[in-house]
Amino acid sequence: MEIYIRRRDTNPIKEDLLHVLKLSSEEDIYQAQYNGYSLADIAKANQVDVQKVIELQLAELTEQLQVRLYNGSITPEQYLAQRAELPEIIIKSVYAM
Repeated sequence: MEIYIRRRDTNPIKEDLLHVLKLSSEEDIYQAQYNGYSLADIAKANQVDVQKVIELQLAELTEQLQVRLYNGSITPEQYLAQRAELPEIIIKSVYAM
């Protein structure tokens, strides 16, 4: 089984969670979540499509898995299994389910 890994450039153009959610600091996210708001709630409050948050997190976690695969800390089979679980895990996390 072959899995092809995309390697990022050293200076990728990347939207981070703060930018996507239109927040100025991680403290804003922390405070909102501390007060019971999910990432989906924060996105909606800032008129952001929740799908953007999901896609960002999926891309970031997929990249982390790719690095682990590339470094040999997981097998191709483990990569595929873990990658298949990501969408459900991320959706539960974003909606605080």
